[in-house]
Amino acid sequence: MWRDLKAEDPGRKALQQFLDFFKRKAKARFFADENFPEQAINLLRAKGAKVQTNREAGLRGHADQDQLAYARKNGLVLVTCDRDFLDERRYPHIHCPAIFVFDFGSGSLEEMNQAFNCLAAVFRTPQFYDKWCKVDAKRDCWTGSSATLLHASGAASNVAT
Repeated sequence: MWRDLKAEDPGRKALQQFLDFFKRKAKARFFADENFPEQAINLLRAKGAKVQTNREAGLRGHADQDQLAYARKNGLVLVTCDRDFLDERRYPHIHCPAIFVFDFGSGSLEEMNQAFNCLAAVFRTPQFYDKWCKVDAKRDCWTGSSATLLHASGAASNVAT
């Protein structure tokens, strides 16, 4: 009996799953907590991002854990200026959505735009930024870390930047 080995190639299936992610035409979706300035929210929206605020979600005045749970449940990237979210002991990667903690300096539009440079990958491939990623975003540089990620192929890799 003849068998089509190409049809059974797991690499081909993984590649197709990866390509399907890109076909979705997903938009970057964010959740802004109370610490995120209105001006920054407006700037993100002007860049084409969907931004839901904690006020719109009915979470104004709620604990940080509630903000995290809401963002994770809804597949939203949490944007904040609250540096507490970078504490891995309090907020371990495995229990968090993707989190971007911003430092806008004096809060000028120019400084916000500079800090938003770290979001380029989120805008290009939002499908891959739904959890397990933390970024400390400053105007002049940014550092990030992420927990073990599961690729479409099923292979795991530990990523840290």
